[in-house]
Amino acid sequence: MAFKLYQQTEVNWKLVAGLKIVVFVGIILVVGLGFAWQKKNAQINQAKVKIGFSGLINQADGAILTIPYQQTIYKHFGNAINPQVKIPVKTITGYKNVEFLIDSGAVVSALPKTMAEDLGVNLSELPRITIEGFAGQKTFAYRGEFVLMIGNEEVVIPVVFSENPQASNSLGRIG
Repeated sequence: MAFKLYQQTEVNWKLVAGLKIVVFVGIILVVGLGFAWQKKNAQINQAKVKIGFSGLINQADGAILTIPYQQTIYKHFGNAINPQVKIPVKTITGYKNVEFLIDSGAVVSALPKTMAEDLGVNLSELPRITIEGFAGQKTFAYRGEFVLMIGNEEVVIPVVFSENPQASNSLGRIG
C-alpha cells in the first residue's frame, strides 16, 4: 500500500512540475512577444511621413521625418528643449528660411504682425479676431494665410498675425 501511494505521489509531482515549466515558458514567450511588438511600433520623437501635408516632404515610403530639438534657456525654468525647424516661407523678395517652433498645443500657426509686410500681406484687408493663448490669455490677431515650400511644393497654410509684440513663430496643427 505504501509503495502504491509513493508511485502515485511521484507521478503527481512530475505532472505538476511539468505543468509549471510549460506555464513558465508560455509566460516568457508572451512577454517576449509583447516587448518585440512594442519596440516595433514605438518611435519616440519621430513622425511617419505618409499622407496629407506631411506627404509633400518627398521621402521614400516608410521614411521617418525627424524634427531637431533646440535648447532654450528660460528665465524661471532653466534649460528646456524645443522642437524647432527652419522652413522656406514665400516673401515679397523670394523665399526666406524662417525658424518655427512646432507647437502641438496650438490650433493654428502664428507669426508676429511685423512679418505681414514682408509676406506681402495687408493687415487692413484681413479680419481682426481675438485669440486665446496659454492659460486663456487673450490677444488680437489677423486671420490670413502664408505660403511655405515643402520639398518642391508650395503649401498654403492658415495663420494668425498676432498683435502681441512677443509672439514667436509657431506651427500649429491646422495646415
